[in-house]
Formats: sequence, structure tokens, C-alpha cells
Amino acid sequence: MRTITSLTAVLRNVALIAGCGFLGIGFAVAQCTVKTAKDQTVDFRLTYDKTTQRITAWYIPSVSSTHRLVTGQFSILTPNGFTMPEAGSGRDSKLEITNINGSWQDFVFDNDLFTSKAMSPLAAMEGVAVHQVGMAPQAVEVGAVTAGVPVPLFSFPSTGQEGVIRIVESGEKIQKEILNKFGSNINNEISIQSPVKAFVRAESRYCKNDSQNSIEFKKPGLVDPNAVTTAPSKSTIAGQTVGLSTTDEEIGNEQLLVTPNPATTELTVRYQLLTAGNAGIDLVDAQGRTVQTLVPRKHHGIGTYQLKITLQEVAAGMYFCSLKGEDVQKAVKVMIAK
Repeated sequence: MRTITSLTAVLRNVALIAGCGFLGIGFAVAQCTVKTAKDQTVDFRLTYDKTTQRITAWYIPSVSSTHRLVTGQFSILTPNGFTMPEAGSGRDSKLEITNINGSWQDFVFDNDLFTSKAMSPLAAMEGVAVHQVGMAPQAVEVGAVTAGVPVPLFSFPSTGQEGVIRIVESGEKIQKEILNKFGSNINNEISIQSPVKAFVRAESRYCKNDSQNSIEFKKPGLVDPNAVTTAPSKSTIAGQTVGLSTTDEEIGNEQLLVTPNPATTELTVRYQLLTAGNAGIDLVDAQGRTVQTLVPRKHHGIGTYQLKITLQEVAAGMYFCSLKGEDVQKAVKVMIAK
């Protein structure tokens, strides 16, 4: 009992109370049994920005008004290993949160936490962690909002860990197991004062999951662009899927890699495209003249590509392998030796 109470005391720092209070010993209630007419359901959303490689959490107001954000709770599920292990333990560390609206703090649930407290692990948490991100009861002025227009709350960096990042849904197995066995309710809700004026109390908003609540990171295979027209991994908006080059043949942060260098008769070209669209690669001389087209300009999907090219009577000397795509223009110096 002491162990569970200690765990719950930590969770009180991030759990949304919002007038619902606690039931029994350490039960952070995430839903009231009675809602007023003003209580409205709002959407929560996660989105991924491939340019900054950050994930952002949002809420979508249901009414246009001036808002003050009072408290909030956001429960995000990630694969184990999405964040670096805490020093001295195997537990995933907290998300590196950048606050946008409100002051948010993370508490991590995973099976390593439970076993370290001599508790039984949960089957539903095998291979995953839940980040219970809570806004401290410190009101923040959001200002004027428009119904249906998302309001950003906080962001955190993505990593190369393969798997799905999503919002925990109300009533799903992992939520029920944590609530039943450890007395903590992981849920999504928000408390808003709207409109912002004297004698208007904050109302609890019970949040459902928007269509953009899931982001899947996959390891794309290296694709021969002459064999297919699109890469197998592509990015979508609702239920986003984002390709990450994390194989043994990854090209890291580079978008173009040419080997061997110097070359004689053949080149192996690996390139990465972060935006779908037309792209091509040419071998050009020092005067910018095309000596050989290595990849004809054609439509590519998002992904990492690889192909081997035989050089066509290219004289010895210095050249540039030039990649041009929708949002990339990259040139790599290549030496041809005979």
C-alpha cells in the first residue's frame, strides 16, 4: 500500500483534478459522473513535422471564445526506447517537452516502473510506455480561439525508434489495467475558462481522439527507383506514417551518398527524399554540364532509395552528383579515376 500511495503522490503533480477530486486512495479521476450543459467534448491531436522532426500535441476547441487554459492531462503511448533510459535504470526517460501554451510535465508509466516497485508487470504494457503529460494548475491565457481550429499545447522531439506514437483512448485495455491494478487513470481532458471574464468558472472538457492521433515510424527498405514509381513508406496526414532510414545501410542525416569515391566504372547512389514529388539525379562536370543522367526525373514517394549505375564513357576527372527534388537540392563531389 505504501508503494502504491508513493506512486500516486507523484502522479498528483501531473493528473488533472479539475473539480472531480480523488476517490479512495490515490485514484486520479479523469471523468466526472455528471456533466453540466456547458461541458463539451473537444478533440486532442498529435501531429508530426518532418522538417523539425518534432511531434506537437494540440486541442481543438468546440466554441469560439476567449480561452484561459486552467488544467489539462494528455496521455501519450510510445514504443519502449522512444526516449533514452533514465540513468541507473531501464526505464524510459521523460519527454523533452517544449511548452507552447501552459506548463506541462511528464510522468512515465512502463513495466520497468512496476517491477522496480515489486509490482506485477501489465500485459497491455509489453513493449510500450505511457507518458502522462499534465499541465500544472497554473492558468495560462490562450486568447481568442476559433471553434475547430487547433491550438498547440506542447511539442517534443521524435526519435529513430520504430513504432507507433498515439493518444491513449478512453476505455482501452491499457487504461483499464493501470486503473484497476494501480489506481491511476490515464486519460485526456482539459479544463478551460471560456469566456475569460469575472465570475465565469472553468469547465471540464472531456477529450476524444482526433483522426490525427497516431503517428507510425517505420524502417523503409532501400528501393531501386528504376523498379518502382513510389517508395513503400509514405507520409499521410490522418494516422501519419513517416519513413525512417534506420537499417545498416542508413545514410544518416545526409540526403545523398555516393560510393565508391573515387570511382572507376560504377557508382552506388543512395538518396533520401522527405517530400513526395518529382526528383532526379545527374552527373555534371565542373562547368555544370550534364555528363550522364543517373536517375531520370520522375515521381518519387517519401523514402530512401538505392541503385547501382554503370558510368557511360565518362572521362577521368572531378564531377558532381546532383540531386534535385521538391524540397532538396544536393550536390556531392565525385572523382572518376581510370
